[in-house]
Amino acid sequence: MEIPVLNEGQLDRFKLHLIEEERSPNTIEKYSRDVRALLAHFPGEVGFTKEMILDYKQCLLEKYKTISVNSMLVAINQFFRFCKREDLRVKLVKVQRSTFREHRRELSLVEYKRLVRAAQLKKKERLSLLIQAICSTGIRVSEHRFITVESLRKGVDQPHRYRR
Repeated sequence: MEIPVLNEGQLDRFKLHLIEEERSPNTIEKYSRDVRALLAHFPGEVGFTKEMILDYKQCLLEKYKTISVNSMLVAINQFFRFCKREDLRVKLVKVQRSTFREHRRELSLVEYKRLVRAAQLKKKERLSLLIQAICSTGIRVSEHRFITVESLRKGVDQPHRYRR
């Protein structure tokens, strides 16, 4: 079995593949950057081994947060899948998610009321309503656009269903 060469040429073909897969331009750019960083870590190397990739993973863990490392590994794993080198794919780092936010990052009731009051005093009713909606529902800022009169009439109350 012929092992495909892993280099810039293969990366260019991978980018075309991502375009055909209708990935967003930002995704294509990120995946390309992450694969290019891998290739740069082993200059002139075309014969990757699983051990090399595991060492690279360890280097990433020393430089970046776990969530960032995982996003890079996803890109690299996709590249290896495209190159038909499933044997080089590595597992993502397990992330222990906390059910609750850190207390220092939460608004206190006093802070919440002060924000709402400040918006009202500045006659910014929409901002006041946005603050109240976010704080009372726990939605993300980016999800506020799903709260519409139409969605309320339909009873759609789960903006999180739009999350990945």
